[in-house]
Amino acid sequence: MKYSVKLIIKSTAETGEVSLEESILMMNADSFDDAYDKAERYVEEYGVCDPYENIFGKRVTVEVVSYADCFRVDEDEDETVTEVYSSIVRPNAELTEETIVAVHEASASEEERKPFRYAEFANLSVEELEELLRKAKK
Repeated sequence: MKYSVKLIIKSTAETGEVSLEESILMMNADSFDDAYDKAERYVEEYGVCDPYENIFGKRVTVEVVSYADCFRVDEDEDETVTEVYSSIVRPNAELTEETIVAVHEASASEEERKPFRYAEFANLSVEELEELLRKAKK
């Protein structure tokens, strides 16, 4: 059976900038517990939390702050799309529907993500990347 595990990963640059990443891992597992165990082993074996130097030459420390959720993936070979993760949040007095939507919409824009995700930006200098980020934030 396939499972996906959602991790919340915190990266802190030496400049003090913090980012939180939702990462979803999919694996074959026998149970929810087995999936969580495999996710934890993956983090250890592949150095997910190893410090590194970012594209701006700054040291970044990384930690998994939560193994937030696990989802059993129902596979159907006849389907062209497979749902690999789903999460349900119930609004309440402290966490309104508007707040939940705002948090999900407040992440970086496509323009802000480009220098980090697209191969066409891989060979740009730090100065060129910083300029792109400044433009994207305007």
